[in-house]
Amino acid sequence: MNKSFVSFSGKNFDNKLPKYQQLINSLLQDIEMGELKPGERLPSINEASEECYLSRDTVERAYTELHKMGAITSIFRKGYFISNSSHKLKTKVMFLVGKITDTNKAIFNSFNEAVGKNVMVDIFTYQYKTRQFQEILGQQLGNYHYYVIMPHLIEEEEENIKCLKKIAGDRLILLDHEFKSIQNTHASIVCHPKSQIIQEFSNHTNLFKKYRCLNLVLTEEEYFDAEFINGCGDFCESIQMDFKVLDGLEGEELNEGELYFTLDDTDLIQAIKYADAKNWKLGKDIGIISYHDQGYKEILAGGITVLSNQPEKIGKKAAALIGESIKTTEEIDLQLIVRLSL
Repeated sequence: MNKSFVSFSGKNFDNKLPKYQQLINSLLQDIEMGELKPGERLPSINEASEECYLSRDTVERAYTELHKMGAITSIFRKGYFISNSSHKLKTKVMFLVGKITDTNKAIFNSFNEAVGKNVMVDIFTYQYKTRQFQEILGQQLGNYHYYVIMPHLIEEEEENIKCLKKIAGDRLILLDHEFKSIQNTHASIVCHPKSQIIQEFSNHTNLFKKYRCLNLVLTEEEYFDAEFINGCGDFCESIQMDFKVLDGLEGEELNEGELYFTLDDTDLIQAIKYADAKNWKLGKDIGIISYHDQGYKEILAGGITVLSNQPEKIGKKAAALIGESIKTTEEIDLQLIVRLSL
């Protein structure tokens, strides 16, 4: 008995998505929902072409990709069938990040653990380069059930948005960044650092007032949102504290009585070593805040204060969106964990 494409005919798909990809997504969804079962025969290429109002080339391309994924099998002169192993077919997720940083690893590991063994996750990096971002998405379109993407340093321009629109909205999850032109068409998890920094720092104004200046130490290694600068600057202005932005950290740039907010752990270690050489006491003679928490920071130099974007929470929330049809934006709060160094 030939089975129809239930999801394809019953849903109004985003017309920006290629037709062959719509057909792939519909069949995978029908398998996941139990509408199509192992051993059941699919319409022939001609039958599917007529039923779905698609060209034969489009159907053939979809069937070829599905065959590669192991979702369907073909028997000579008999047609296409749902693979007997399709019920064991793992959900495949593409996890795309700019670079493998400590933060991204924490998010990825948390996500991987939360989705469980029945989900296979492949991680890709585009090195913060727009062309690589576009090429990877183009090459991998149709190879995965879901796409979890951190589009850091990717501008909201036509070609980039066009790449993202080729992924069905219920298959796309954006992390730590959002594009206004495609809001509410997919799920996203974001943080708005400016307001969060002001709020978290304001809760501990008495500790900040021990210092005459807040130095924000930038980095080329870890991605950071430009709102970090605005948030720190506005907070300092509100309590009449000097504010400086440093491009990396050299030992001679450290001054007693000042506070240093380091975004990269290399600069964190540099600051600690310099303070130790000067016999400065952390939290009294000099202050240090580090971005992102790591287990060792709780005991390093007596305890390093950190501003965390809670990567484990981001990973778990992203995992919870797999298999859901949610197309809303969730916000993750920054958290200031106060320790001896502040």
